[in-house]
Amino acid sequence: MAEKRDFLDDLIDIQTDWQRLQDLPSSMMNSLVADPGARKVFDPADYKEKPFANSNRCLRGAAGREDVCSRCLDVCPVDAITIHKQSVSISDACRKCGLCAAVCPTETFSSRRHMPRQVYDQIARVASAYEHCYVTCTRALRRLPKGNEVTLACVGMISREMWFSLLADYDNISVYLPVGICDRCRTTTGEDTYVEAIGTAEEWADAALGLEVDEKDLDHELTRAYKRSQFMSSAIHSAERLVVRSTPALAGAQAVAKKISDHSKRLDQLQRQLENAVGSKTSSNRARMLTQSRKLMMGALQHDEGLADFVKLRIPVCDSALCTLCGECTKVCTTRAIDLDKGGNITVQSPYCVSCGACVTVCADGALTMEPMDAHDLVVPDKLAEEVALKKAQAKTEVAKYLEQGKKQLNRAADALERLDGSGTAAGESGATVAKKE
Repeated sequence: MAEKRDFLDDLIDIQTDWQRLQDLPSSMMNSLVADPGARKVFDPADYKEKPFANSNRCLRGAAGREDVCSRCLDVCPVDAITIHKQSVSISDACRKCGLCAAVCPTETFSSRRHMPRQVYDQIARVASAYEHCYVTCTRALRRLPKGNEVTLACVGMISREMWFSLLADYDNISVYLPVGICDRCRTTTGEDTYVEAIGTAEEWADAALGLEVDEKDLDHELTRAYKRSQFMSSAIHSAERLVVRSTPALAGAQAVAKKISDHSKRLDQLQRQLENAVGSKTSSNRARMLTQSRKLMMGALQHDEGLADFVKLRIPVCDSALCTLCGECTKVCTTRAIDLDKGGNITVQSPYCVSCGACVTVCADGALTMEPMDAHDLVVPDKLAEEVALKKAQAKTEVAKYLEQGKKQLNRAADALERLDGSGTAAGESGATVAKKE
């Protein structure tokens, strides 16, 4: 439902139209005299980055077996990845598409500019400032992106967990890919990768991602809240333009930046709460690892726990009657989600488990099986919030108790007044009778 316009919106439209008229001569002159060599041109390489591998996280390397995992090898369109014993390497043939990072459950692959948190923040920043946010690839755009266009090497580089968190937090994100654009791309596995990831995320979030196939249909309008923030800053601080914090052009951006910063703080707080609840290390003093994609997913569930009903994940379950306590499952689990304590008990911490199934593969005794996970286990209880809620409930109970006591006292006082009034009336009638007799 569209927001109701008011007088402030009309003023913003007038200011915008006037600004365009003022900027027109300047933009025309710049286009005539500007040095063509100094202009920024579109270069697909600016949006691509070769990933690096953290071999310690690789399931295949940890197990020393080829049948444990081959997701990155299967998705790489140019066979640039090599896994030898415990070493993972990427050759110069890499297309820098980022698909390996999207499909690896333990985040063995990453890049400095395209970490999951960075990509999420980039898209969230645009979705917060514009009416529509478009996620696209270099082949589809082929020009410098506008403010609300997030250009990636391949749309398939976004994992299903990140799509889920984006769909849970924003309803104005679309993918821009012209019809048939993927058919002409040398990243031959990209389309299947993003189709599967988006499809899964839409089921989990119970929402649909938008799709645009024609560039003429793209809308580049800022959000109403963003424009109002800029206008109000301009009106209030027009005499303070030299102070950076009060520059109207930055007012909306600062509001968006604060929103992204608050989201990051909540995720970090979520991890601290998780570590306090289940511990940051296993019984053998090995540090657990919470992947960035899982953290984003848990942040979305923390915000809307009801979405856990739609999330379908699997988790290993141990049959203690078959388990020989060999410990192979703990060795292959690089996120340290599965633990074997000194008492011979196998435990699995759901938040750290990425449902890779590697532990089931290496279990020679068949003691482990993958079974459906209750996604509500990914919602970390906030002890501080629980304490506040408990105190509020106690205070409410106390208030109700005092109100009930006060009500009873008022009722007793009212009864006493009625008795006194009745006694007074009786005495008056008796006196009148005596007087009449006299």
